[in-house]
Amino acid sequence: MVRIAIRADGGKGVGLGHIMRCLSLAKAFRKVGHLVYFLTKYNMGISLIEKEKFEVIRIPSEEKEREGFFYGNSEQLVSEAQVILKLLHQYKIDILIIDSYNITNQYFLTLKSYVSCLVYIDDENKSTYPVDVVINGNITAAYLGYRKYNNNQVLLLGPQYNMIRDEFKNISPRGIRENVEEIMITTGGSDPYHMTEKLLNTFLNNDYFSKVRFNVLVGSGFTTSQDLIHLSQDHERVVLYSNAIADTPGLMRYSTISEMMLRSDIALSTGGSTLYEFAACGVPVVAFIVAENQRFLVEKMEHLGYIINLGWHNQICEEQIVDRTRRLMNDYAARAKMSSKCLELVDSLGTERIVKELTREFVSS
Repeated sequence: MVRIAIRADGGKGVGLGHIMRCLSLAKAFRKVGHLVYFLTKYNMGISLIEKEKFEVIRIPSEEKEREGFFYGNSEQLVSEAQVILKLLHQYKIDILIIDSYNITNQYFLTLKSYVSCLVYIDDENKSTYPVDVVINGNITAAYLGYRKYNNNQVLLLGPQYNMIRDEFKNISPRGIRENVEEIMITTGGSDPYHMTEKLLNTFLNNDYFSKVRFNVLVGSGFTTSQDLIHLSQDHERVVLYSNAIADTPGLMRYSTISEMMLRSDIALSTGGSTLYEFAACGVPVVAFIVAENQRFLVEKMEHLGYIINLGWHNQICEEQIVDRTRRLMNDYAARAKMSSKCLELVDSLGTERIVKELTREFVSS
C-alpha cells in the first residue's frame, strides 16, 4: 500500500477546481488500495473532502483570501513547508502531490528529498519545476513548451492525463436534436461578475428565445440566489438547479451536473475544467473568460474547433451573446460536428493512468 498526501486548497476566493480534480485522483488511488490524506486550509474545501470520506489534515493559515487568489508571503511558505515536513514523517508519506498556484521552487526543494515522489499539478508552465513529476491534463499542455528539470523528471501532459470527475466516466452522451430546446448556463461556484443574470436577461428580453428552457446552475457561493429565484418565479422557462441538496425546496432543484448537461442542447459556460465535462457529455458550448488562467484554454479550444469563444466577460455585449448563440442554435451540422469532436477529447481514464505511472515509476507497491 502506497501512502499519498495531497496538498490543495478550495474556498470562496480560489474556487474549488483544485480540490475537485484532486478528489478525482484520490479516488483512483483509493480504488486500487492506496491510502490518501489531504493537507488543506479552508473550510469549503475541507467540507467537500470529508464528504468523500478522505482524512483531512488542516494546515495552519495566515493568508488572506482576495479576488480569486490566496496571497501568502515567502515566510509563510517556508513555515508551511516545515509543517508539511513533520507531517510527511508522521504519516510515512511516499508520494506528495501539490496542486496550488501560490508556490515557489524553494518550497519544492525543501520537500523533495523527504518523499519517494514529489508531484506538481500544473496549468501554466511558469517555471522549470524541481519535482519528480509534472502533470498538466489540459489540451494546452502541448503548446506550453515544457522542459525537464533533469533527465529523470517525468512529464504527464495532455488530455490523456485529464482528471475528470467520476460522474463523467463511462457516461452515455445524448444525441443532438435538430432544434435547440434547452440551454444550460453555468458561471462557476460564485459568479462574482453576475454573468448568470446578464445572460438570462439578454435571452429573456429577446423573442427568438421565447420557447427555450434555461437550466441554470446556482453555485454555493452565489450572492444573487434570491434575485435568480425571483427571476425564475417570473419566468417558468428559467429552472434553477443546485448540485447540492437545495435549501429552498420547490424553488431550486437538485441535480448532478452531468444530468443537467445531458438534458441540455447547448451551454453557455465559463472556461476551466467544466469545458472538459461538457466535452465528455458531447454538449456544444459557447464559452467566456472570467480569469487569466482560463484565457489560453478557451482560445485554444476554439482554435481547434471544440467550443465557441465569446471572449472576456467584461467585453461581451448583448448583441454578441444573441448572435453567437443564435448561429449555433440554427446550425445543426455545426453542433453535431462539435459534439462528435468533443467526445474524442477526454476518455475519462486520466486518473488511472496517473496512478499507474506514479506507483510504477517511484514506489514499490
